Amino acid sequence: MNNVPAFLTEMSKQMHEQGNRMTADPIFQVRYKHYLVTAPDYNEHHWEIIEPDDGGTLYHSEVCDKQRLAEWLVDYESDWCSKWFMEQWEDEQCDKSDGVVFAFCDLFDVENDFDELPDSLMKIHLQETEEVVKTCLTEADANWFIQRKQHDYPKLYTYVESMCFCPQMIELRDWIMSLTKAEVAA
Repeated sequence: MNNVPAFLTEMSKQMHEQGNRMTADPIFQVRYKHYLVTAPDYNEHHWEIIEPDDGGTLYHSEVCDKQRLAEWLVDYESDWCSKWFMEQWEDEQCDKSDGVVFAFCDLFDVENDFDELPDSLMKIHLQETEEVVKTCLTEADANWFIQRKQHDYPKLYTYVESMCFCPQMIELRDWIMSLTKAEVAA
């Protein structure tokens, strides 16, 4: 044991101390969520209404805050807004006053009125995927990576995957763990 590098001894201690999150032969992955455009109702996580010229999201179906979309419609699509307002509320007029924005926001139903939105907007459907950035033998190593590289990625997190059916990796993990003894809780 005298020839065992210090980092392996430390790794062995970490493996004994870390939780396995109810997973046999755990390995720790650093991941982030990524969203890909998909067809409606095909692995759909959520949908957004965007303004294609600048790519800005005006409405997100999970957040359900239609204020930004209503303000954008009043500011940039006033003719469409007036027409929609007149069809819905024959006695009302649509102008750019704050009261109309709030009234429009209250009346406009994004879920049901979307088919009528102006051509300058797009509805995109997105599926959620998880991208693996790095795989580590210890949670401490995964957390170190997150602290060091979080600024380069969307929100990073650890995910435990099992090395089940990877006999060489399991054997390596078991050997590393054999370098130190597990401390028994008193």
